[in-house]
Amino acid sequence: MKEKLIVKAGLVFACAAALLLVNYFLFQLYVSEKLGLQETYIAAHDILPRQKIEESDLVAVRISSRYLADHAYCTKEEIIGKYTDIQGKIPAGSPFYRSMLYSEKDLPDRAAAQLKENQVSFSMEVDVAALGGVIAGQRVDVFVTVGARSENPVTGCLLRSVRVIDVKDHKGISLDRSESSGVPYLAELAVAGSHIDLLTMAKTYGTLQLYMSSDAYNSEAEAVLDTESPITEFLAGKIAQQVSGQ
Repeated sequence: MKEKLIVKAGLVFACAAALLLVNYFLFQLYVSEKLGLQETYIAAHDILPRQKIEESDLVAVRISSRYLADHAYCTKEEIIGKYTDIQGKIPAGSPFYRSMLYSEKDLPDRAAAQLKENQVSFSMEVDVAALGGVIAGQRVDVFVTVGARSENPVTGCLLRSVRVIDVKDHKGISLDRSESSGVPYLAELAVAGSHIDLLTMAKTYGTLQLYMSSDAYNSEAEAVLDTESPITEFLAGKIAQQVSGQ
């Protein structure tokens, strides 16, 4: 008799639990239908300006579609790999609104976003003949010629495997944008900050030309100073003269 009561009590509790569970799911379904809940992603923590979004920056949630409309990205594929706006951070818990993020190719300061630690952007004017088929992302060698019309010109390679971070037309518009003229005018190079003096001196005393590097897509060596080149020795000497004359 006692065993039958225990079994009946167990069945009652099981039925009650099942009923509560069904009620819970029905309530969730009702709320979801009523509020128009939609799965999306929010910031897992504060994300600083001009930061590339990674999967660890995202948290999946369900929120009312009324708060999203067409102004927010809702899938990981739309968010990961984009960059935050330069004028403000994304606070923790915020959806990723379209106005907050940029694709790399659409960044107003795309070149700066591609610089590595201790690198700076160096710009130089180029033309179609000088640039050839070089595009952003490739490596080039920077050659310098001083006194081209003199009897004893100095020429040689100053930097090897320099990464081209952008190529722009005469209006400063990247060539891969639809509004660009498509004619190269300015190349932006990623160089070490310590090489700026040499490059500036090269601009002052000579002319610079870019040639496709033999390691055009090498991701290891980057902006390597050619210490054995006669032009490097010449420019370093000019810098030393200026320093001693001050």
